[in-house]
Amino acid sequence: MSDPVIETISLASRIARILVGSVLVVGSMTFVVWEGAHQYVEHVGMPSTATVDPITGQDPYGWDLEDQLHHFGLVSQTDRRLGIFGRHMVRSAWMAEHWGGGIAPQAIFGLAPRGSTMRQTPDFEAHHGFQLADRFLSTSLHIADAKNIRVEELNLDDKPLDWTAVTLEAWLANLRTKIATPATLAAAEVGYEKLYDALRAQPHTEAFCKLLATRIGTVQAQLGQLSQGISWFQRALHKEPSNVIHAALNDTYMPSSPLDTRLTVHTLQTLSRAYVLASSQSQAPRAELYEALRAQLAALHLLRTEQKRMAEAPNGALQQAWTFEAQGEMSVQVAETLYALQQHPAKQSLLTWWKRDKLVNAVPQTFGALSTSSKKGRLQMSQAWLQFASERALAARAQLIADHSTKAQLSTSHRHASERILRAANLVEEEAQLLIRSLEKLSS
Repeated sequence: MSDPVIETISLASRIARILVGSVLVVGSMTFVVWEGAHQYVEHVGMPSTATVDPITGQDPYGWDLEDQLHHFGLVSQTDRRLGIFGRHMVRSAWMAEHWGGGIAPQAIFGLAPRGSTMRQTPDFEAHHGFQLADRFLSTSLHIADAKNIRVEELNLDDKPLDWTAVTLEAWLANLRTKIATPATLAAAEVGYEKLYDALRAQPHTEAFCKLLATRIGTVQAQLGQLSQGISWFQRALHKEPSNVIHAALNDTYMPSSPLDTRLTVHTLQTLSRAYVLASSQSQAPRAELYEALRAQLAALHLLRTEQKRMAEAPNGALQQAWTFEAQGEMSVQVAETLYALQQHPAKQSLLTWWKRDKLVNAVPQTFGALSTSSKKGRLQMSQAWLQFASERALAARAQLIADHSTKAQLSTSHRHASERILRAANLVEEEAQLLIRSLEKLSS
């Protein structure tokens, strides 16, 4: 064989070795980075968002149980029973939900995709990430089902629930409510109802059933099925919502515990939002807006009663801070509802006008507002409620600061609760001030 041929073969072999070596190096680096990301999610990402204290039953205010409710559907670590592929699917779902679905084109080229706007792009990216997470989670649930890790449709043998399956099902349903298309909302409703039926048959799951019933009612309201949604709110309250609202407005409704108070207020708040959503889809929205206002004022009555009880209760500072924050949040909603009612005046009989204006003319001073106003009119009433919301948010922050200064160490559940209340109070303060400035511009 001639020298040129040998040299050609030798050169080709060297090039082949270089290429193979490069592929192996790049492949190894890619695998290390990919697996490193998965291990980061497993040991840092997931635990940081889902670590909770176990329920001890020693907390009379139920903050440990509420922490479990707040983290319902969050995974702190993957289950080894899912196997390598199943565990990677769960981690991939977490990455897609929290980190998005990829790099947007304008991040590289500086241009928005044709047919879209810069304002639409962030929503699209988040939506794409949720869709990817939906697919990864659906795959992980198929893998779990093949390994007999599932939520039984009919638990005839009274087996204890597999909480890995429950958590994955709840996570998937929560994701689908975030995507919020009619198809995903319908699928989320099916998932929530499946979990509700499974948990209802288990002991010590009443709080989880209340939470699921509220979520199902919310989803049905989003689908335009308000009457069916109200039936689920009834399950969450264990009574007809109108009866609970009537009793609360007359200060005769007494929740059984501080946790029951928080869950009831949350349900009434969600119910009011369902009525507001229904009003946006109605030809005559005033009736739905009025029902939303009744639910909001009923929640404020409950909060006023709870605030008086907590003033002298032992270790009730955190519950007191929650009542302040919740009053602020409900007051913002009252201000918005009053403004919406002003935009939809209706001709009424004298008797109906008198009955309704008793609520429409409700003033924040009834619930402990510090500031007073001599101004009249719906716009000024909305401003007064927003001012009250700002006062309550500041009071919640001050209460939390005082509570932290008197306790050297807080339990994980108390720390999580105080952080949630503080974040919510800051949002209420920002929103109230923003709306106050907007109303001032409208009235000037």
